[in-house]
Amino acid sequence: MDDGRLCCYHFNMSNKTNSIRNNAIAAREPDVSIIIVNWNLKDYLLRCLESLQQGASGVSTETIIIDNASSDGSAEAVRERYPAAKVLQNDTNEGFSRANNQAMEIARGRYFFLLNNDTFLYEPALKKLVEFMDAHPEAGICGPRVLNEDGTLQFRSKGRYPSIVRALGHFFLPESLQKRSGNRTLGFYDFGENGKERRMDWVSGCALMVRSEVVNRIGKLDSDMFMYCEDVDWCFRAARAGWSTYYVPSARVLHYGGMSMSRQTGRAVAGHKTGLSGYYGKYHGSAATALFRSILWLGYGVQACGWLAAFLRGNDRDAGKIKRMLSGLRPGSDK
Repeated sequence: MDDGRLCCYHFNMSNKTNSIRNNAIAAREPDVSIIIVNWNLKDYLLRCLESLQQGASGVSTETIIIDNASSDGSAEAVRERYPAAKVLQNDTNEGFSRANNQAMEIARGRYFFLLNNDTFLYEPALKKLVEFMDAHPEAGICGPRVLNEDGTLQFRSKGRYPSIVRALGHFFLPESLQKRSGNRTLGFYDFGENGKERRMDWVSGCALMVRSEVVNRIGKLDSDMFMYCEDVDWCFRAARAGWSTYYVPSARVLHYGGMSMSRQTGRAVAGHKTGLSGYYGKYHGSAATALFRSILWLGYGVQACGWLAAFLRGNDRDAGKIKRMLSGLRPGSDK
């Protein structure tokens, strides 16, 4: 599947990038550079790589793994089972954005495909995405149909740009009332599914294809966003540069969802709130941003109260949710 030769690096952000990039130029350009960021999810990562044997059939690829200082032997396992993959190791957990950016520095493909380590590609997902992008030059970014383990649609994989109105709808309206005509919603996520390709404001970074040309023009992911909403920000920047983002349901990817984050505690698990706040603050004034953050604070607080009530009724799993949520509700935790 992979065209690249074995490349295993102990990566330091201050060195080796230029020499690696220069050596790569001479090699044949693949259709797709598959980029996977990993943190202590060896079993899921190996399962994801195994799925690429069929899910990436029909296109030429290279695979780049960025390991964020895992302690479970992930990098060593990949080197042993998939010697054609490029394995880059960080000394610390650099987060989703920085790690993907490192990979894009050496990626050679016409398209970059950002793929979570807790995913599984169904055949021929990658080929479907490449064919769509080749046929639609106005498309700068696209994403597949992302499925839950039970085969249902993972609706959080696509949506609309965050706004004050959508924040209110997201937290204080039931999902049935968030829907509105024209597949627009009164929340952050798009619930529509008619099996047809269509434009979106954003698609999830768990499985996102972007033209290398787009990256060259608008830049890489915002490295200040550790995790969450960096994909929304990227799609927004692409749109401002004249590119469209599309949902391509004929390509299917299973996403187990949030596995790395489920192993973290405290502020890291409250990253979604931090990411939303950071994104909104980039493009709006201080007053609007303060209002937006207040809605998030209130909304997550209401959710925490609901989990507390469930916990008091005997639902033990909500205790961890409460602890993690409250850690992210401290004033200033999204600064």
